[in-house]
Amino acid sequence: MKRSSIASTCAVSALFALTLAPTTHADPTPEAPSPSPSVSTAASEATPSTSPTASAHATPDEAAPTTTTVTAPPPTSISPADVIRQRWQDLGGENGVLGSATSGLVPLRDGAFIQFYRGGQIYWTAQYGAHASRDGIHSAYSAQKWENGPLGFPTSDEENQTIAGIRGALQSYENGQIRWSSQGGAHPIWGKILERYETAEAEGRSLGWPLSDEMKDAANGGAYQHFTGGSIYFHPSTGAHRVTGGIRNLWEAQGWERGQMGYPTGEETTTAGGGVYQTFQGGTAYWHPRTGTYYVHDAMLGAYGRAGYEWGRYGYPLSNETPSANGGVFQIFQGGTAYWHPGSDSYFVHDAIMGTYGFYNWERGELGYPSSDETPSANGGVYQIFQGGTAYWSPRSGSHAVPLDLLAEYGNHGYERGHLGYPTSEPYWDGNRHKQNFEDGVLEKTNDFNVTWAGQPNNYFCGPTSGWMILNAIGAHHSAQGTPLSINAVASRDYMNTVGYGYTSFHDRRFEYGMNRWLGRDAYTTIHTPSVEQVRDSVKASFSKGLPTAVDAQERRGGPHYNGHPNSTFSHIMVVTSYDANTDSMRIADPGVHYLWGGEEQFWYHLPSFTQNFLQTEVERDGREHIGIYSAR
Repeated sequence: MKRSSIASTCAVSALFALTLAPTTHADPTPEAPSPSPSVSTAASEATPSTSPTASAHATPDEAAPTTTTVTAPPPTSISPADVIRQRWQDLGGENGVLGSATSGLVPLRDGAFIQFYRGGQIYWTAQYGAHASRDGIHSAYSAQKWENGPLGFPTSDEENQTIAGIRGALQSYENGQIRWSSQGGAHPIWGKILERYETAEAEGRSLGWPLSDEMKDAANGGAYQHFTGGSIYFHPSTGAHRVTGGIRNLWEAQGWERGQMGYPTGEETTTAGGGVYQTFQGGTAYWHPRTGTYYVHDAMLGAYGRAGYEWGRYGYPLSNETPSANGGVFQIFQGGTAYWHPGSDSYFVHDAIMGTYGFYNWERGELGYPSSDETPSANGGVYQIFQGGTAYWSPRSGSHAVPLDLLAEYGNHGYERGHLGYPTSEPYWDGNRHKQNFEDGVLEKTNDFNVTWAGQPNNYFCGPTSGWMILNAIGAHHSAQGTPLSINAVASRDYMNTVGYGYTSFHDRRFEYGMNRWLGRDAYTTIHTPSVEQVRDSVKASFSKGLPTAVDAQERRGGPHYNGHPNSTFSHIMVVTSYDANTDSMRIADPGVHYLWGGEEQFWYHLPSFTQNFLQTEVERDGREHIGIYSAR
């Protein structure tokens, strides 16, 4: 509409006779500035329900304005001019909020009229009567193209309200509302977001005042609107849902609907012990006043559900999911910790077995990740299976783990139901023998791979020859691709590519690549310049994992040498075949003996000294790695 040039003294009948140019509203009063839409709100509220699932509650409707049903006033013979004049007088006339008129009646669409005043305007329609429009609310109305926009005509006057200590006002329209507050300014609300907003008010869980208009830039065709007490997010496949408090703060930190949580699929719901949960497309968020807000999803949510969610023995989460060793994750709960690894499902570890698991350095230690939940067993005891062994607990013996290298022999004796009973100690070393005490006996295993020594056929095949010794010892006489085992086959371009390089490249991890390809699995990893602890842990764990550690050592001219090696600078790959804990020494199979130099086919060397002298300091510093170990994962 353009501004009318008709004086306020013109008669109504004269207006109908005139051909008027399109008209516009009077200049609006500037609205209050709107604060940032990113709001930190108080702790999450709640409504009673049952335990969650991650499924969405689909609502097919779009977030478009919907028509508000308003009862029409009874028929009257009073003219629009009289109704408008009466409304103006009710508002104080010339001395009121609107002040004196600046126009006569101006016709609008559908038989409606508007009259302009110094402080605002009054709309009249046959269906809704006369209603004033002014200040910040009218400014927001003008941004929506007044009555020709999505809101339509006003159906009420402004109504003053105070919500959570913040004063404001609202005005209703055919297809929505405009709400103004001293904190957020004036913003329209309509459609599915308005429906959810009004439902929350009816539930006594008001979201307060709008801080933004409805935003259409949400992911995958969704919409959202921020309020002083939280937010409402809408998507056609999930419906409109409010998100508030600690759960909203967590969701914001995760990237709103574009993060791994996706859109909300349900409302915040009261649950055990005064906490709340809310389901999202990607999982479920939990809040409790004593634990805070955390998110459980995917495999962890499955394990949590099997245990009864927050009502079960593990209670509320105490952390979000955290990346850990070898591509796995863990998440801490009140009653235990859940672990997941790509090679297994998600399982909880808790109580006494958790203590034993910690003794082994959790999932990063010899036991690795859990492979089962805790299971009841003989005489009131329990056991739990891990990648690297099995943990046992009974009232008489306490909690102890049996590693893989002893577990098979334990099984030959019937495990905990057999004559040995439950373990009463952790494994310990006696020379190169691994021992463990049980209720009725002792198990022991000599830690020796019984490697058959082989000599390298030339001066650079130490890598393929060491690889052959390992593969022969573990019975891998054919590759995963069907290649028969030989030193030349391991040296080929399909595996270590020693024939291509003229050596086995440490920098390109060709020993690791060749062994893993031959075995058809991710069995070895490469550690550059390892610490003494890394070498010792690798060697000791190799007997449980069934894969010997290989060393890629570098000697230098004028420095220390071993096993009859000459005084020159070179790198050499060998196999660790045994370990003696009493002397902290390892036995090494040397493929260069007889062809390159004299010495023993397998010799003992102090593990810390060997690491410091030959595995930690590179002679060549050219930006490419040269020394380290090849360790079983």
